[in-house]
Amino acid sequence: MGSKKYSNKGYNAARIAEEQEAEEKANRRTVWICLAAVLVIIIAIVAVVLVSNNTSGTPSGEGSQTSAPSATIDMSDIAAEINSHSVSDFEETDQATEYVKITVKGHGDIILRLRADVAPLTVANFQSLVGKGFYDGLTFHRVYKGFMIQGGDPKGNGTGNSGTTIKGEFSSNGVTNGLSHIRGVLSMARGSYSMDSASCQFFICHADSAFLDGDYASFGYVVAGMDTVDSVADVEVKANSSGEKSSPVEPVVIEKICFVTEKQS
Repeated sequence: MGSKKYSNKGYNAARIAEEQEAEEKANRRTVWICLAAVLVIIIAIVAVVLVSNNTSGTPSGEGSQTSAPSATIDMSDIAAEINSHSVSDFEETDQATEYVKITVKGHGDIILRLRADVAPLTVANFQSLVGKGFYDGLTFHRVYKGFMIQGGDPKGNGTGNSGTTIKGEFSSNGVTNGLSHIRGVLSMARGSYSMDSASCQFFICHADSAFLDGDYASFGYVVAGMDTVDSVADVEVKANSSGEKSSPVEPVVIEKICFVTEKQS
């Protein structure tokens, strides 16, 4: 009886030890599973943060937008280049180039040089729209003599867009842009509600407007046809919906915007 009792004790102790070991193994497995799950969650969070940072300023879902460092700009050189050519120095081409021609019905042509080295995202967006014929038939809906002429709105009232927005390439939005808003400079219009709301509307400075520097993405300038800009600026205007006297009485129609290249001599 005593021997059997001892044997049962030994068996129970061994079984308890086995159960404890099994429980410890299960606990270790649970710990490792939890650690693995936490690691997966951390990796997922890091990935989301990285993607979010890379796509800031792209509410339209156009993907990552990273602006390259802006070129060093000598504004004396820019001023000398503005309106230094004749419209006849250029010819139309089907290929995307750094030059575009705006044909304004009843006023004439404007040749613009686009500076992708200053605002690459803005230039790429504008070239894409030109290539699609987006601007053909639209208007200069806002004409403010002594300030600027603004166009490219499909709604014709300052509220329209192309369905795509881009990052604002200017200093207050973290992007260096040394192209000052002097007479003849081309820049992107945007909503005051967001620095990254520029889409398709653009403006050409009719007079020096340096107060815009740092808050709007300048991306080119007129190399021929400032007389056409002056002609548009001279049209009769009336008050718009906000009370600003800048709405043309008669539509100022953009017949087309196309790519051009310098003629070979």
